[in-house]
Amino acid sequence: MFLDTFRAGFDMSFTRGRFSGANDGSIALPEGAEAKLRTRLAEVCPPRLMAHMDRVVEVADELATRWNLDVPLARYMAQAHDVVRHLSDAEWLERAAAYGIEASEVERAAPVLLHGPVGAEELRRNFGVNDPRVLHAVWWHTPGHPEYSLEAWAMFIADKVEPQKAKRWKALKKVHRDALEVGLEAAALRYVELRMKEGLREGYLIQPEMLTTRNALLTRIGQNLD
Repeated sequence: MFLDTFRAGFDMSFTRGRFSGANDGSIALPEGAEAKLRTRLAEVCPPRLMAHMDRVVEVADELATRWNLDVPLARYMAQAHDVVRHLSDAEWLERAAAYGIEASEVERAAPVLLHGPVGAEELRRNFGVNDPRVLHAVWWHTPGHPEYSLEAWAMFIADKVEPQKAKRWKALKKVHRDALEVGLEAAALRYVELRMKEGLREGYLIQPEMLTTRNALLTRIGQNLD
C-alpha cells in the first residue's frame, strides 16, 4: 500500500488515493514522540548528521510558528527526514531493492536521491513511524511535492536553509527570508528554481519530480519571485 501510493507516477495527483488523508491536520502526534524518535536516531546516525537534523528542527519550529502551523508535526518531520542520509550509494541501492522501491534511471545514476524514499521505508519498518503525513514528507524531501502540507514545506525549507548550509550558499538566505516574510510555497519555489538553475549550470542530473514540483508551485503562486 505504502509503495503503491508514493510511486504512483509523477503528475500533480500522484499521492491521491489510499493516502489521500496524508495531510489531515486532525491527527495529533503522541506526547513525547519527537524525543523518543531522536533517542532512537542517535543510536544509528553519526553525530554530525544528528547535529544537522537538530538544526533543521529548530528552523522548522521557527517557520511553523511564524505561520501558526502544527509545530510538533513540523518538528517531528524535521527530526525524521535524514534517517539514512549517512549510508553509501551501494547501501541506498541495496535497501531500495530490499524495500521494493524501484529506482529510476536518475536515482540509479545518483543514489543519494534515494535517501528520502529509503528513509521513509526505514522509519516505517524499523522505527515504528506510521503517520502517513510524516512518511510522505520524508519520502519527497529532496524534490518537494505538489501536495505537501505546509508543515512539510516548513521541514523542506528548513532542511535547505539551516545555518550551516546557508553559510556555504548565500542565496539560501533569500529563501529563508521569503519563508518568513512571503510564504512557505513562495520560498520553496525560489529554492527549487535555484537548485534547477545550478543543475543546468553545473551539468548534473535534475530529478523530474523537482520539475513537477516547480511547475505546480508556479501554477499556484502565479509567477516566480524575481
